[in-house]
Amino acid sequence: MASPSEHAVAALKSSFRALPADAVPAVVDCILASSASTSPAQFFHALLGSPTPSEQQQREQSDADRHASISHATALRHLLARFDTPREAKDALRLLLWRVFLPLLRDTIEPNHHQVTALMCDAISDTGSWDLLGATIVPFCVRSSAAAMGLPVGHDSMVYHSSIMEADFAWDNLLRLLTLSKANSVLASLLGEILERRRTVLSMGTLDSQEGAVDLDALVQNLTWDLSTLVLKMFAHGQEYRSCATRTLLQPLLISLADIPYVTVMLGDGQHKLSRFGFLECIWGSCISLFSLGCGERLDAYRILSLYFSTLKLGHQVAVFGADKLQEFDLRNVSEFWNQLRKGLVDKDSFVRKQALYVLTVSLSIFTVSSRSDGIQDCSSKSSAALSSQNKSNTATTKRERWADKEAKSLGVREMEQSDECCSNGQDRWKVFLLLYEMLQEYGTHLVEAAWTHQVMLLFESTPQTGYLNDTTHGAFQAQMESWEGILLWMTVLWERGFTHDNPLVRCLVMQSFLDIAWERYKFCAQIIPRGFVLGSLIHGLNDVVHHKDFGIGGVYDSKTIKGAESFFSTYARNLTRRDRIHLVWRLASAAKHDSFSRAGLMTLASCVASCTCQSDINDISCATPGKEASKCDGDVPTEVSSADLLDALWILGERSKQHFNPKYRLKVCEQVIRVATSLLSATEVPLNQLLHFISTIPREFTDFFGPLRAIVQEWLIQKKDYSPVNTLLSKLIDFPCTFVKNNKQDHGSNLFDDEDVNAWEAEARRWARTLLLVTSDQQHLERILGFIEAYGYKLSEQLPVGECVPVKFFIVVLSFIEELEAGQKKLVCQNNTILKGGSDRANGLELHDLKEKLAESLSLVLETMVVFSKLSCSVFWLRNIEDMDLPSSVKGKLGGPSQRRLATSITSSVLQGIWSMRCICSVASWCNHYNHGDSLPSTFSFLWDFYWKVTKHSTDATGTGAELHLAAYEALAYVLAALSTAHNSQYLDLVETKQTNQARKFSLDICVTTFLNNINHLLTDGILTRSRRAVLMAWKWLCVDSLLSISCCFSDNESHLKRLDPLFSDSTLRCIFLDVIESLENAGENSVLSILRCVRSVLGLLHSNMGNGNFTSIGISYEMMMQLAKSSWILHLSCNKRRVAPIAALLSAILHPAMFCNLEMHQTNENGPGPLKWFIGNLLNEGSKSPRTIRLAALHLSGLWLMYPKTIRFYMEELKLLSLYGSVAFDEDFEAELSENHEARFEVSMLAQSPDREFTEVFINTELYARVSVAVLFHQLWKQIKENNISETEDALQSGKQFLLKLLDSAVNDKDLSKELYKKYSSVHRRKVRVWQMICVLSHYVEDDVVGEVLSSTHTCLYRNNLPAVRQYLETFAILLYLKFPTLAVEQLIPIFHDKGMRQQALSSYVFIAANVILHSRLRSVQINHLNKLLPPILPFLTSHHHSLRGFTQLLVHSVLSRLWPNLGLETSEDVIFERRCFQELKYYLAENSDCVRLRVSIEGFLDVFDPDASGTPLGIFSARREVFEFECVPVSVMERVIEFLNDVREDLRQAIAKDTVTIKNEGLAVDQRSVSEPGCQDALDFQKKITPRTRSKIAEMEEDDQLFNLALEARLHAVETIKQSQQELIVVASFVDRIPNLAGLTRTCEVFRAAGLVVADKSILEDKQFRLIRFGCFCLLPSYYYYQSPFFAL
Repeated sequence: MASPSEHAVAALKSSFRALPADAVPAVVDCILASSASTSPAQFFHALLGSPTPSEQQQREQSDADRHASISHATALRHLLARFDTPREAKDALRLLLWRVFLPLLRDTIEPNHHQVTALMCDAISDTGSWDLLGATIVPFCVRSSAAAMGLPVGHDSMVYHSSIMEADFAWDNLLRLLTLSKANSVLASLLGEILERRRTVLSMGTLDSQEGAVDLDALVQNLTWDLSTLVLKMFAHGQEYRSCATRTLLQPLLISLADIPYVTVMLGDGQHKLSRFGFLECIWGSCISLFSLGCGERLDAYRILSLYFSTLKLGHQVAVFGADKLQEFDLRNVSEFWNQLRKGLVDKDSFVRKQALYVLTVSLSIFTVSSRSDGIQDCSSKSSAALSSQNKSNTATTKRERWADKEAKSLGVREMEQSDECCSNGQDRWKVFLLLYEMLQEYGTHLVEAAWTHQVMLLFESTPQTGYLNDTTHGAFQAQMESWEGILLWMTVLWERGFTHDNPLVRCLVMQSFLDIAWERYKFCAQIIPRGFVLGSLIHGLNDVVHHKDFGIGGVYDSKTIKGAESFFSTYARNLTRRDRIHLVWRLASAAKHDSFSRAGLMTLASCVASCTCQSDINDISCATPGKEASKCDGDVPTEVSSADLLDALWILGERSKQHFNPKYRLKVCEQVIRVATSLLSATEVPLNQLLHFISTIPREFTDFFGPLRAIVQEWLIQKKDYSPVNTLLSKLIDFPCTFVKNNKQDHGSNLFDDEDVNAWEAEARRWARTLLLVTSDQQHLERILGFIEAYGYKLSEQLPVGECVPVKFFIVVLSFIEELEAGQKKLVCQNNTILKGGSDRANGLELHDLKEKLAESLSLVLETMVVFSKLSCSVFWLRNIEDMDLPSSVKGKLGGPSQRRLATSITSSVLQGIWSMRCICSVASWCNHYNHGDSLPSTFSFLWDFYWKVTKHSTDATGTGAELHLAAYEALAYVLAALSTAHNSQYLDLVETKQTNQARKFSLDICVTTFLNNINHLLTDGILTRSRRAVLMAWKWLCVDSLLSISCCFSDNESHLKRLDPLFSDSTLRCIFLDVIESLENAGENSVLSILRCVRSVLGLLHSNMGNGNFTSIGISYEMMMQLAKSSWILHLSCNKRRVAPIAALLSAILHPAMFCNLEMHQTNENGPGPLKWFIGNLLNEGSKSPRTIRLAALHLSGLWLMYPKTIRFYMEELKLLSLYGSVAFDEDFEAELSENHEARFEVSMLAQSPDREFTEVFINTELYARVSVAVLFHQLWKQIKENNISETEDALQSGKQFLLKLLDSAVNDKDLSKELYKKYSSVHRRKVRVWQMICVLSHYVEDDVVGEVLSSTHTCLYRNNLPAVRQYLETFAILLYLKFPTLAVEQLIPIFHDKGMRQQALSSYVFIAANVILHSRLRSVQINHLNKLLPPILPFLTSHHHSLRGFTQLLVHSVLSRLWPNLGLETSEDVIFERRCFQELKYYLAENSDCVRLRVSIEGFLDVFDPDASGTPLGIFSARREVFEFECVPVSVMERVIEFLNDVREDLRQAIAKDTVTIKNEGLAVDQRSVSEPGCQDALDFQKKITPRTRSKIAEMEEDDQLFNLALEARLHAVETIKQSQQELIVVASFVDRIPNLAGLTRTCEVFRAAGLVVADKSILEDKQFRLIRFGCFCLLPSYYYYQSPFFAL
């Protein structure tokens, strides 16, 4: 045969670009027909051998080039089909696969792979050489995928990966493998194509009867096996590989396994099988490994499962579970599958939740069908028990609940609830679950409220079949909704999603629904709730502040949510064994360690922990509650919890309460913690050190004498039932000192210690002493401790090496024991600047007193030995010629933190030993001196004075070590002087005088102070010490000075003062200290604030006592010095980082000292500006506007000082106004906590000038009202003293009150904010108005004849203005008080106002109230009758006013006047007695009997009689601490507000009645006109959604004849409009591609609004879907359902 001409081949190839692929075979046939001499084989090889584009050209091919390539392959395939012999065709096919199809697959884009694959399969199908495809293209693609994942060549788990490929040319051309995505796309397309051909072959007969069918089946099975292996390998790789496998390979693979139940392949020498269920098991194994990884991996796992179930659902039902009785793996009965679905439904990632929901929905549709086919149908019955809290009546109590109830009825929820078939089986419960879950995911708040409660009730009221729990024939799928365990597991999913919902209203609804369940009726249900949910989601949900809106109101730290949580946890833990309950409590308490809790959340956690323990004791036996083990299905198997671990968790819970400063709050938390400890723990079983830490967590004020928790803690610690001296806690505490002292650092190879070690020892000893005295105070029990003190005290005489830690520990034990006894002895109470000592003897009888006496006796025996040891230890302070040694690395490398001693460790140990020896001696000497024990006291105090002189006269060695040693000596000296300052005995002071030579006895301590100051100032200024160490020395300096000055103060109230009449300090010495203070104030650190301010206070007090009442300017404290003191102290105050109570109180008592406050020069303003004290007070109050604590302490002190010196008030009008108008939303809870816990804070507050009415003002101490209340009490007390003539400055006080009253009235009239008439309720303007008029009412007593005219003029101006009732009631009260005080002005001014016809109605209401109360409360009978006769007649016309509030208000007041003063009218003297009496009788009878008037009086019953003229102008009458009026500025509800509220309710009832009548009339009219609805124009009458409806022709025809022209014009216009409407088409919305129900329902509502003619949907069953109806019928106007039509467009 002749070969085809090159011209024919070139012509054919050139036509490939223009011809479609389907036309190519016809063109080829034409060419063959035109050339009879050319065979198809020759033409095939000629066309195949034509030049092909290079690889670079192939990559740069355009779409036309790719089309030409496909046409070229089509031509070759057509020629191949016309070969004569099969052998030639097979050889040609091999060439076609390698040279044409492989490059085409490599270079074709992925969307075209299917076309190329189909063409290739057609070519193979024509020849029947399916084995050739398995030897060429398939292995090549498999190897490409394997190579992309890094699998080695010849992998023995895949058929085609290990096979040998057939090729007709060198392997070098095959080195360029396909990419992973292309290879997978080709394999997926190939599998799909050959599966389709296999189905075609099977439809025509068996495989054995058809040629090539066996090879095709083998190819399908081998490729399915390899792809399954490849997919599983890709699942184990990265996310890119998993995504490729899921997107490309998995679906065709699953379809293949659905067609072939069992895949059989020959791999190696053996035969292997793969079933669809075996592959599912492998997929599930891969998903399990992915679930344990991150969020992305979990999302991939859900996508894999969703694709698997979607494939089964889309027509491949042959693989439905249950159809194959030989199945190997059943996923529906795998419990972990359902667990992972539940985890996915509550995942934080919304994509994961949506994928998990889709998997659940699709799997349920498959499993349900399978279950039906198996014939499993479980019956359920209705539970007789109902939810007590959720079974509410149809009548809702709030507007929101009424709306939700209406929504529920429109959805048919009520009807479903009453049906006998609701939730009759698991399928119905699944529907309810999916409805509730999708509600939380998609729908609005009001729709959740409408259906949530009802649907949850359905789940709980449906009881599973009895005995199901013990039935092992059912699998995990049936257990999901056919058992209580399964139902509650899925309910926890809903609750957890609800607890974390974005909408707080939904969170509140779900939480309240959970807590409202009557768990006591469903005890076994509560006990099988998964513990992971209880300890996780529920606790986190309870921590949400939106559930505790009523928490903390009025000091009540409780809420409805907390009570519900307590009830649930009590039921949950009721039948637990003791071991399980301890584990539960430990897990709950440990939540405070891992999570951050709000105030309400921490209280809830503590309450829940306590509720779990308040159960009857249950032995460790198996619990008989059904389903008990199901509560542990989440892996939380209770383990043994030791007592130490449990106490540690409780310790953390109590420690977290310290973050919240309110003492009442902390008390309640600690009480709950103690309840748990006493219920579950024995104090003897806990390690002692851990027990001491736990006790130290409880605030001292709760366990000290008279503390609220002392009895509970003592009962727990004292184990009376096991009181053997060996095993009790008491024996451990008694043995503690010996163990503590013996356990030294020498055992660990070191004998040195530093400050950190000593601080740790001190803290441990303090904890021991506190716990010891909680356990016992009996002297017999503590004999061993006293013996320990005596024994170790005598051992001090032994020559122990200097720096030994045993003596230091001994001193620490003694000092801690003494300090704890002192804390129990002294209960400091601040009252009238006096520290009252409340002895604990009163609480414990004589036991504690005998212990103190015995301790003083034991200490006196060893005191002399201690002194001897201290002399030896203190020798380190006087060392000289010591070179600087290397410092420890902890000192050299330290950055920040407290300053450390710059000494070598060996010297540090010796220094600490000397300091603690002196500290212990001082404490012991003070204790023995207090109880007058010991003959060695004089020698001890002599030793202390000797130590003082030695320190103050010691010259510092000019080295860093020498300076540090001198600083340590001053540290010890601070304790010495503190002890000397408390020694109330003059004989010890005589020891000072014996040391002084050539010194007059008149000023005993002058030389001591002078020497001290010179020496320590030299040490501060010589420059040897570093800056941080100088700051430490400065702190010790002022502590010493404070103690020296206190020596003089302690003799002022002592009997020795009678023997010593001369002062201890001279004025020059005091002035020297004063100047030193001023120089040091600006540079002082926070540690020196208290001591240096106390020095200021002591110096001023001593100067005052020395000079009596003399002029301070004569002793050198001038105006300039006070100004410098004020400015320096203010700089010190601003430099403090935190506003602590003690420093602020010390600043006030020092700078605003009573001795200086009486000096008017300090307040007056001159050419240099305001006086020092006025400048300081101005800055203090300005800063106090940002600090509630500062303003309250300032108000406390200043109100006391102004009461003491009324003549100074006139200088502070602006400051008083600022205090009166002060208000802040800040709540300073730390204030009370500091006062209760901090001794220094209590002491400094007690030094302030106290409030004149402390009992009343203390109620408001922790509120923003305190400043205002203090000012009000100040002026009220001043008025009482003026009235009783108890003060010498009466005229000054009176003028100050008048001046302040006029100041406030001027502000009320002229101030920009206070004069506003338009302002919002509860706004800042509203609050300021209330505050100013409250204060004006208090100042009403100061109004006298000289100012009454001006005052009333301002009052009338304010009364005429518009004001809210809360403000007007104070204006009315002030006016009433003035008219009662000046009765002649009432008639003179009120009658013209009543006759003024232009007066505002609101003002008239106020004047009617004023007049009525003036009549009722006039004190003199004649005045009352005169007011009645003059003021009542002008009021009566207002009974006919059209102003509702005025008319109702007047009726109320006139009835009150007539009912109380009817006998005083004196109508008998009238000229026409009968007529006048009859008029008033009828009026009185009408007001008394009319139903509306009676209703009005009943609604405000008691409010009219509450006005008391004697109390309404006093602070007690204005400021009330009652809860109902405390929330807003202590303002009670006014009578006018009650009247307005009553009238508004009446109007609302009237509106509802009118609306109801209107609807009734309209419905009747519609029923009458129903027959004419079909007529033209009548349809518009039913169109309720149209904005504007034009008038109909019937109404226009009723117009008068002179309007006919207008009628004609209007008719023409309407006709034109109708013509335009007819030419327009109606709107039909086509939504056939919208498949999501929420979107369709929302679109439906939109169509209703725009009045669309129709909505086209793809599935008509959507219209009956419950979710669709839930949203669709949520609008007010429900349009008929005929707007919906089934889609006709799919048919097109």
